[in-house]
Amino acid sequence: MDFIKHYVALIQSEIHQLDLPDTPETLYEPQRYILRSKAKRVRPVLTLIAAGMCGKPIEKSLPAAIAVELVHNFSLIHDDIMDQAESRRGNQTVHIKWDASTAILSGDGMLIQALLQLHKLAPEIDHKKINHVFLEGINRVCEGQALDMEFEDRLDVNTEEYLNMISGKTAALIAVSMEMGGICANADSYKIDTLREIGYSLGIAFQIQDDILDVTADPEKFGKRKGGDIYEGKKTYLMLQALELSNKVEKKWLSKCLQNKPIQKTDVKKIIDLYDKYGIPAKAESIMNGYYEKAEKALHTFEDSEYKGDLSKLINYLRNREF
Repeated sequence: MDFIKHYVALIQSEIHQLDLPDTPETLYEPQRYILRSKAKRVRPVLTLIAAGMCGKPIEKSLPAAIAVELVHNFSLIHDDIMDQAESRRGNQTVHIKWDASTAILSGDGMLIQALLQLHKLAPEIDHKKINHVFLEGINRVCEGQALDMEFEDRLDVNTEEYLNMISGKTAALIAVSMEMGGICANADSYKIDTLREIGYSLGIAFQIQDDILDVTADPEKFGKRKGGDIYEGKKTYLMLQALELSNKVEKKWLSKCLQNKPIQKTDVKKIIDLYDKYGIPAKAESIMNGYYEKAEKALHTFEDSEYKGDLSKLINYLRNREF
């Protein structure tokens, strides 16, 4: 993704300059550790691009972009504990490398660091508005995570509920990333609303795409084993479609599998075959493309610029990603 290299370089430079003390080591070293790990920095890049699309120097939005990246990593540390994940971005997760208590506290610390970043924004930016949008977005992420956890013990989750869940857990922070870029550029309410709409559309598309890649991607490129979500019994878009479309015998068997997690390897293979039988990955891809198209259509609100061009390229890249 050469077209976003200069945005990533700006973000990396700011991350390297973060004032994270040497002590207490158990608070700050895990934060440095996760920030050093390989990451695309898509969310903060979107903040910078959004500011540029609204006609202001992207540097004005850098503190907001760093705040977004910090809170994203805060959520990853806590998510990994809840999911009992052992690896992230090819490295040990924080709670495995240290322990759960250290990971919880380090994650909390990153949330505070994110809020402190917003104090670095220029005085002409509406600080009250940007803080409200940021905190409301974080709360939506928490709501989405809570729903995801509740879904684990339910067999009657429908796709509408699922889309509502991922609009919080995954899409809310992407929407906030773009909205904050617009606020930093003092954009009008219509443009800010449009940026938020683009972010939500991208976030929902991105998550459905992850659901698809779980069963179609090369495990080495994707960074986890094929069917990883199935092993864990997650209620992905594909799983919910399988529960909806399968016949009575298949549905009874599938429900039994979901009640006996982790699901066995032979059953995971059968579930993937069930997905293929009903053309579920293709159905999910159609829904995913609809959300990407919605994001692209909303781009017409903005005047042509290098930033608009870069966002169009980024949407196209995300749409065609293999991991």
